[in-house]
Amino acid sequence: MLNILIPVDGSRNALRAVEYVIQYRAMHDELINVKLANIQPRLSKYITRFVPSANVRMLQQERAEQALQGAVDMLTKAGVEHSVHINKGDAAEGIVACANETAAQKIVMGTTRKNALSRFFEGSVVNKVMAMTDLPVEVIAKENGSKLERFGIPVGVGLAFLWLAIE
Repeated sequence: MLNILIPVDGSRNALRAVEYVIQYRAMHDELINVKLANIQPRLSKYITRFVPSANVRMLQQERAEQALQGAVDMLTKAGVEHSVHINKGDAAEGIVACANETAAQKIVMGTTRKNALSRFFEGSVVNKVMAMTDLPVEVIAKENGSKLERFGIPVGVGLAFLWLAIE
């Protein structure tokens, strides 16, 4: 049985990764077990100082359940065995930790198509996960980023360098 970890944040790209795994199961005669992971960011100390920790945990649990709902529905409808794992902290570190805890054999992640400059300045979770793990990471990129993501950052960086060169 192949154990696959799919990080899910509720986005369309994450759901496309789930679709890909469902199609993979349909095309191959291999049993798979899907582990869905949602990593909730830690809240700032400035916020948690004034909010009881039970309320913070409840908020993070609700947000995780909302993010995972679409993926759980898709896997249940397709009859794919799955389990849900919710962690807190940095996204990339949490994904790698969850993969190690669940004995995943590969990680399947959804992402948008962006250029290298955008990924460099934004800090890609996919790149961080690939750097932190020895497991194979399959990246499912089916949708282009927004025009701002594709052109805004490179143009902004170019204009900044031009401005520095003029002065």
